[in-house]
Amino acid sequence: MLTIATLLLTFGQASSDPGAVHARGTAYARVATADKIATDPEILREIRSKNASGESDADIQRKDKEWMANPKNALVKELMANACARRLRTLVEGDSIIVEAFVMDAKGALVCTTHPTSDYWQGDEAKWQKTYGEGKKVFVDTPSLDASTGSYAVQL
Repeated sequence: MLTIATLLLTFGQASSDPGAVHARGTAYARVATADKIATDPEILREIRSKNASGESDADIQRKDKEWMANPKNALVKELMANACARRLRTLVEGDSIIVEAFVMDAKGALVCTTHPTSDYWQGDEAKWQKTYGEGKKVFVDTPSLDASTGSYAVQL
């Protein structure tokens, strides 16, 4: 079984930061953290359970719409507080570069998250397609500058 864990990493101000090259290198330095998450027995148990839940594509799309319409709904709260989320927070704590971490199931739906994400279904995004969809172990996205914060961000 392939485990999908995404880590969102942010870096210093663009004016004082070496930029995208630094961001990509720092992301690759966190592959060991992603591997630790991907092999953690508690995380794997939660993913297996979610994969076996029988959640249909229609269920995923309905939940995704509800998630985006109300980012404080019960499902968001549940996926931030379940056993998987608690374990995930433990696995990434102490690394201030990781600002968000979440785990997806075989369809790209969230199993747990450390922070509210913009949507429930990740299956249409590169982080899922370039790993689970293509059978690759690691995907490091292109670093991008967040204009609102002036910081670089990259997904691993």
